[in-house]
Amino acid sequence: MKDPRVWVVVVALGVAAWLIAPFVFPHRAPAVAEGLIPRIRYVCRTSGEVFVLPLAGDVLANPKTGSPTLVPAVYDAKRKVWRPGPPLQVMHRQGLVIPAED
Repeated sequence: MKDPRVWVVVVALGVAAWLIAPFVFPHRAPAVAEGLIPRIRYVCRTSGEVFVLPLAGDVLANPKTGSPTLVPAVYDAKRKVWRPGPPLQVMHRQGLVIPAED
């Protein structure tokens, strides 16, 4: 092991592994505490019933029936009722996702 080329190769492989490792083994995001997940209103597309649930996705299962009919809701001030809203990405862009106050 007196040849300096061996050491140069070993150091180069170590540096390459150090640089590539974060892309191959990315750090895991920390778990979100239950209290930090906002609760929003969801409305059932079939019955019109309103539920306040943690923000989880575009379509959720109705807790009473088990069928996937709950969608994020927006408030219709003219008719004073909660109506099915657009997809969550659109609601975020338009500033319509507002946490519900219980």
